[in-house]
Amino acid sequence: MDTTCMAAGLFPHPPVMIPEIGGKELKKIALTVETEQRAMKQMVEKGIETVIIISPHNMCFYDGPALFLADTISGNLAAFGHPGISMSLSIDRMLSEAILKEAGPVIPLHRVDREEAARYGKSLSLDWGTFVPMYYLLKAGFQGRAVLLSPCFSHYEMNEILGAAVERAAARLGRRIGVIASGDLSHRLTPDSPNGYTPKGILFDRAVMDALKRRDKTPLTSMTPDFIEEIGMCGLPSVYFLFGILGKRKADMPCFSHEGPFGVGYGVCLYLPQQETPKEEIHDVRVQLAKESIRHFLEKGTLMHAPFSLSPALQEKAGVFVSLHKFGALRGCIGTFLPCYRNEAEEIIHNAKAAACEDPRFPPLSSYELEDLTISVDVLSRPEPAELSGLDAKKYGILVENGSRRGLLLPDLEGVDTPAQQIAIARRKAGIGKEEPVKLYRFTVQRYF
Repeated sequence: MDTTCMAAGLFPHPPVMIPEIGGKELKKIALTVETEQRAMKQMVEKGIETVIIISPHNMCFYDGPALFLADTISGNLAAFGHPGISMSLSIDRMLSEAILKEAGPVIPLHRVDREEAARYGKSLSLDWGTFVPMYYLLKAGFQGRAVLLSPCFSHYEMNEILGAAVERAAARLGRRIGVIASGDLSHRLTPDSPNGYTPKGILFDRAVMDALKRRDKTPLTSMTPDFIEEIGMCGLPSVYFLFGILGKRKADMPCFSHEGPFGVGYGVCLYLPQQETPKEEIHDVRVQLAKESIRHFLEKGTLMHAPFSLSPALQEKAGVFVSLHKFGALRGCIGTFLPCYRNEAEEIIHNAKAAACEDPRFPPLSSYELEDLTISVDVLSRPEPAELSGLDAKKYGILVENGSRRGLLLPDLEGVDTPAQQIAIARRKAGIGKEEPVKLYRFTVQRYF
């Protein structure tokens, strides 16, 4: 199924962007305003029915993100001296409940209604992180409903998982959504910033904007808590959420800007995901075997036996990875880089079942999900010793080894363009430090869809 996410982007939320508040200061942030106006216009032109907004200034919880439920949620800018500037958003209850159901098995997603908010001494209202971007979306003509979220600051990856769950829930309902990831970048960008200054602020902003432009969050994953604390920000969790929404789909980026006139970084970007063109199905026996292995286990609770009659290719021994994707998002991947069973068929049967039910990153697959899966089978050549000069990120997968610690990365992955990136990721997967020596191996892959 093609994605029903019609547009998604990162948007800043300084109240000075509201003309009645900014006044003459608005011209200092003219680039951000102009880019945001253009982005919101394109989002509305895509015919979105519901806007998904994640704001770091709503109620946030330490152990997980939150979703806010009511028929309508209202707010104003009284805290900034303008109580007369107000709005009320109708909440998409059906999609909100679908998101809770989709995300619940994989992350702790808080369900916050008016009663729950009151338990914390709070009321459900629109914070400025929601209000400012929505001001421009409404000005652009949006008349639909909303889903309101807040991120988790203690586990950034949860926000990425939440983004993928939101996209899957919308696709399952056929809801055409637009996504606002609300967030400012470094709050200590220049020496005249009222929040203090660090020269690392601009390094953070450049890393985030480069990651967004290249659709590669790898540089963000190496940022230490001390670094993040020093630069002061509120938008990084929203950026992770945006990566989760987009998954690995191709997307155009018609709007992109960055500036920091008040010592705070304001980044704007808009993605318009390209509708995926259906690929001609290749009914390879390996993919059929993987699917039947999963179906057999889900229905009978036992591992299927290899077919009595095997083609010559499936009688050979080889390492095999089985990858499962659901609506474009990874749903499981397990493999062996060296053969562990009598032949390739048995390798596929065991690894397909493991990808469906034993990948620790995901809950076990449910039978109703099987028909939504896209399955690929990677057959690996035997790893051979290699040097950095002999690697090619598109052609070769790599294996790094230090004692009993091993990290493997398949070739030709989106966002991984160089052998150095491959090695860095494989080291992290194995828990091998940057300065520790490693043995390096390469292998090729034959991929079947």
